[in-house]
Amino acid sequence: MSRKNFLFVFTVIAFLSSAISAQVPSKEKVIAGAERAFEKVSKAYVAPGPGCAAAVSLNGETVFEKAFGLADLEHNVPNTTQTIFESGSVAKQFTAAALVLLQQDGKLSLDDPVRKYIPELPDYGAPLTIRHLLNHTAGLRDWGTVLSLTGAGRGDRVINQDLALDVITHQRALDFTPGSEYSYSNSGYNLAAIIVERVSKQKFPAFVDERLFKPLGMKNSSWRDDYQRIVPGRAQAYARQGNGPWRLNMPFMNVYGNGGMLTTVGDWMKWNAMLDSQSLGAPLVTALETRGVLNDGRKIAYALGLIVNKYKGLKDVSHGGATAGYQTFLARYPDNKVSVGVMCNGTSPGAGGIAANITDEIFGPFPETQKTEAAKVSEDELKKFVGIWRNEKTHTPARFVIENGVSRWSGARIVPMGGGQFTAGGNQLKFTFDKDDKPVSAETIDSDGEVTRFVPEQEWKPTPSDLALFKGDWFSEEAGATVTVAVDVDKMFIKQRPATSLAMQPLYKDHFSVPGYVIWFTRDKNGKVNGMHVGASRMRDMLFARVK
Repeated sequence: MSRKNFLFVFTVIAFLSSAISAQVPSKEKVIAGAERAFEKVSKAYVAPGPGCAAAVSLNGETVFEKAFGLADLEHNVPNTTQTIFESGSVAKQFTAAALVLLQQDGKLSLDDPVRKYIPELPDYGAPLTIRHLLNHTAGLRDWGTVLSLTGAGRGDRVINQDLALDVITHQRALDFTPGSEYSYSNSGYNLAAIIVERVSKQKFPAFVDERLFKPLGMKNSSWRDDYQRIVPGRAQAYARQGNGPWRLNMPFMNVYGNGGMLTTVGDWMKWNAMLDSQSLGAPLVTALETRGVLNDGRKIAYALGLIVNKYKGLKDVSHGGATAGYQTFLARYPDNKVSVGVMCNGTSPGAGGIAANITDEIFGPFPETQKTEAAKVSEDELKKFVGIWRNEKTHTPARFVIENGVSRWSGARIVPMGGGQFTAGGNQLKFTFDKDDKPVSAETIDSDGEVTRFVPEQEWKPTPSDLALFKGDWFSEEAGATVTVAVDVDKMFIKQRPATSLAMQPLYKDHFSVPGYVIWFTRDKNGKVNGMHVGASRMRDMLFARVK
């Protein structure tokens, strides 16, 4: 996960950006910048509540460490720079490093097929390699998303590696051909940890401790392979709704590889110092920072457990994480020899935002960029784009709206560039037209060059007789889940035992939305409903069959 706000910049003052990106700041500048940023955060902090710890290093030396807030609200224990947090997905780079070390030991290759080590994984008819797992280009459905279809997903029951593996190996299809796309999925990193264990003949936590933690002096780092184990100095995690009361939100799982690492900001700085100095060898660092390459030759920002990109002209190697109430961000600016790490034990403030503020105070002010002025397009001209659009791959909706004179695409503010082209957030947005100048398709293009196509749809208002065609029990063998589609006059619901009931909101014909999902139904050649499909951001299409 990344905080990147991939701005579509048309013209950059190149020589100024290059000058800043090459600077190694002084120790005084780094400390002063971190102090200013942290002071702003501390002033905004409302006690009592959870908080964060932050650290900044320069040339491998930790030059700034501070913390605020409470590690334990029940006992009024403060966070310190020695407090242990759960690092979320920042752990993925350690899992990737374990596999790179095994490759260097000659025990495997990252380009080996996954089924060589996990034969219980189905044969999907196309090569699926370890590298695909680590680049998030495998097409594997995220096990947590699949599990949630049972009504008891992450946060609802105790989950271990065996259960995660069982969910993954029951998937008879992928979201896409391996290597053809990027789609973030925890499943790949759970399989990666299992491969480490099967090849090394050691438990994953023991292997990482022996090969990484101990050599680097990361004495405060371990893995949550037993969520009931007492970990002295660990912060409890919290979440809340709006301005409501803080509530405990701890992960009670025994899964790891995708996350599950317990550590401190100080240990993080030791890890990044190794990456800068290459003390465990240049090949390890090079492998971790080599960006993924898709089947068509396009490079993506995701490398091996790391995102390699630019932040305001600076080369940025980073990753964010979130597990239950913990959220974290670790960034490294290798050309500038600076690292910034932030760990929080509450759902706000944001760790990524704090890290960005520290970076801005250290390296700013940044040179301004010049952007092509927005094209002058009348509101009447924009109105032809207004409406609901369906993502051709995921079936999810995107909306073009005009509110108070501001145009938005799925919430992102739109800047017209003329000729049916716009920028929306970090993406380009293009429309194509028929001979009557009516928009017939839309495309978004992200910073990796990934093109997503949309088609216009009509808002659908089904009648009670329309809805009656979908009601009944539906079962998915892959998800191990049964759901009931119930109709109450003109409203429809997805129900699960014992008490789950989610309203299904009509989108376009035969398509509905529920929180976190899009559901659509297919029909046979005679128009009879013959299948139900459920899609989400990390699970593109789960098929359910009607229970007769």
